[in-house]
Amino acid sequence: MSKNIATIILAAGLGKRMKSGLAKVLHPVAGRPMFLYPVTVAEGLSSEKIIVVVGHQADSVRDLLAGRNVEIALQVRQDGTADAVRAGMDSLKDYRGTVVILCGDVPLITPETVRGLLAMHEKENASLTVLTTEVEDPSGYGRIVRSPDGFIARIVEDRDADEDIKQIREVNTGIYAFDSALLSSVIYDIRSENSQKELYLTDSIEVGLRKGLKVSAYKTNDSQEMMGINSRVELSRAEGIMRRRINNRHMLNGVTFINPDNAYIDADVSIGQDVTIYPGTVIEGNTAIGDGSIIYSNNRIVNSRIGSGVILKDSCVIEDSVIGDSSQVGPFAHLRPGCALEKNVRIGNFVELKKSVMGDGSKANHLTYLGDAEIGSGVNIGAGTITCNYDGEGKYKTVIGDGVFIGSDVQLVAPVKVGDGAFVAAGATVTKDVPPGALAISRVEQENREGWVEARKKRKPKKQ
Repeated sequence: MSKNIATIILAAGLGKRMKSGLAKVLHPVAGRPMFLYPVTVAEGLSSEKIIVVVGHQADSVRDLLAGRNVEIALQVRQDGTADAVRAGMDSLKDYRGTVVILCGDVPLITPETVRGLLAMHEKENASLTVLTTEVEDPSGYGRIVRSPDGFIARIVEDRDADEDIKQIREVNTGIYAFDSALLSSVIYDIRSENSQKELYLTDSIEVGLRKGLKVSAYKTNDSQEMMGINSRVELSRAEGIMRRRINNRHMLNGVTFINPDNAYIDADVSIGQDVTIYPGTVIEGNTAIGDGSIIYSNNRIVNSRIGSGVILKDSCVIEDSVIGDSSQVGPFAHLRPGCALEKNVRIGNFVELKKSVMGDGSKANHLTYLGDAEIGSGVNIGAGTITCNYDGEGKYKTVIGDGVFIGSDVQLVAPVKVGDGAFVAAGATVTKDVPPGALAISRVEQENREGWVEARKKRKPKKQ
């Protein structure tokens, strides 16, 4: 395969058929904006240069590329694919080698297929090699027109094709390998002599042939991989294909899915070996799950780190949080952003945490809210306990030391500290610090009035 590779990714279009205020290439497929898939492919090819041509919502595209070794080229007017490549070529004026053209709206393309294209390009010593495939319904695609000897003669866009050409099922994928010298030459010879008055990159084939240059084709049998996304229907299809790929990859790496067709794992999620995932699970963003964990049904995990040997019982929501090894959460628990559970923590049913830390072996087994709290190790939080962290204007912190016992139905009015080993009695409202080892009680003394119920019945008038 050619050692000198540069890649241009076309990501400037709006995508009117998406019927969206969001530029087409920004729509996510399996949690990742679709144009980032070809960017990742280009990175996998060890491209010397990667140029992303932007147009609509360019700032949003640029922001998503922050931190990558990628150059940005602006297509000021969307005058067709050749015009977009012209914008990208400004960064390749002195470049010598192979230029790969990828499309920002073709997210299913794989590095293996592009490597096959490059291998064919090098083997044939071609000036231009186009990637083609056959599809059942070629509507909307440029048709590959071959000469009687089987070589490519031209590519005709769907909107410019007559009825005979529309019967052709071999189509252009929009992916090419060019000799840089040819591309620099032909890209400015293309004319907008078509129904849309646009500059088609496909016309480079005819220009190259007129110059007597060798034009080759690499045909792939996986037409799904070549699917361009122009509508929400196609977006949905690509999503399904991508998610099956993702789940298959995880299964091959040692993950068990009880029903892989009913588990939704984003592209950037990492999962360790011997993890079991039950149906209805949604795992999003940059989540990582350690070895041997069990994720039961209907959990949603977002941008979180789950340790090894963790059990997430049914129907939990985990957002931007960390769960330590051998911890157990749920069912029906909610970890809002900023939570960190250390090892062997127990969070039970209908417990909500927000921006809180719990030390090793601590537990809050049911019906509890802990917000803006720092909780030590070996702490027991009783049912119905809440941290009163908001006074209507500001948020305040509750600090609970190691080995503390918090009884049921306790209110901790922040800012407040409970020292190591302290005991807070059930029903207490804690408004001031509790010293280490102390018992905190805050109750009205109980009064029993004997005979009160019977007396009340006598006083109460009978209904008419």
